[in-house]
Amino acid sequence: TMNFDPGKRYALVGANGAGKSTLLRIIAGEEDSDKGSVTIPSKLKVGVLKQDHFHYDEVRILDAVLMGNRALWDAMHERETLYNRDMTDEVGMRLAELECVVAEEDGYTAEARAAALLEGLGIATSRHADLVRSLAGGYKLRVLLAQTLFAGADVLLLDEPTNHLDLDSIRWLESYLTDDFRGTLL
Repeated sequence: TMNFDPGKRYALVGANGAGKSTLLRIIAGEEDSDKGSVTIPSKLKVGVLKQDHFHYDEVRILDAVLMGNRALWDAMHERETLYNRDMTDEVGMRLAELECVVAEEDGYTAEARAAALLEGLGIATSRHADLVRSLAGGYKLRVLLAQTLFAGADVLLLDEPTNHLDLDSIRWLESYLTDDFRGTLL
């Protein structure tokens, strides 16, 4: 039995090939285990650092980070679409519902928060409107890390999060995880 307490930090340490990444994928529900089970309370939001740095190639860098909070991103995207339609009572009601989602997810400061994460990870503001594909592979992984941090998760599963980070970005990440993230970290 392995239990992770709320708000604690845990490190998996072992040799290459020992199963650290596999264990994280099992905990995240991305892979089945041979034995045992994983139980995560349904009220907890789990953030997982993905390594597929080509998935967002055709997306603006800032938008890729905003997509980390799926409920907010979907509400903002649908809201934008509805603003371009004729206003009816039905459209107005739906816009009101979407505004509630945006407010609940702190959407009015979302771009500034996403930009701060990117800047902390060494991606200059001048690049935020560029497509993800314009970045080198290591910087694409920084975007994925910013996306994971932006998600507002209660539990973060970070597999080798400092890969491709320079010393300043590593220090920023350590500070962020120590001072700003209040959830459980593995």
